[in-house]
Amino acid sequence: MRPRQARTINPGPLVTIDIQLGDATPAGSGRRVLLLEDRDDFRDILRDYLASCSYQVVSVNSGIEGLREIMNGFFDLILCDMLMPRMGGEMFYWAVTRVRPATRERFIFFTGHKNNPAIEFFFKRVNARVLFKPFKLGTLDAVIRDVFLKVG
Repeated sequence: MRPRQARTINPGPLVTIDIQLGDATPAGSGRRVLLLEDRDDFRDILRDYLASCSYQVVSVNSGIEGLREIMNGFFDLILCDMLMPRMGGEMFYWAVTRVRPATRERFIFFTGHKNNPAIEFFFKRVNARVLFKPFKLGTLDAVIRDVFLKVG
């Protein structure tokens, strides 16, 4: 993924992203993904990328909205930011796994706070899959493949 300035008559703040898609077999094949991220720009990029990989993506900006979605249906994968307003990733994880224990192996967390002791303690406690921002989409793909290898 390489950001580059778009060429327009009046360019302004527009940024485009080059994404190379893999083989002809869609990676997602219609699997449902719940994406929790409070930053609109980052959430939109991840949502669009996952949709281009044939995932059915539901994106929300808080753990509270995420809980509503969890109560309404099953998700094959949950991508969750750690620090969000009203309900962060850790509280969301505990709430979800209490009502849907099988989701434990379906979480991938991401954060920009690599050296936060509380977050690190949580990751170790739950043996979490973690991506530290910024991360490459290829790294995300590898972690997603790992989840699906383990859960089927």
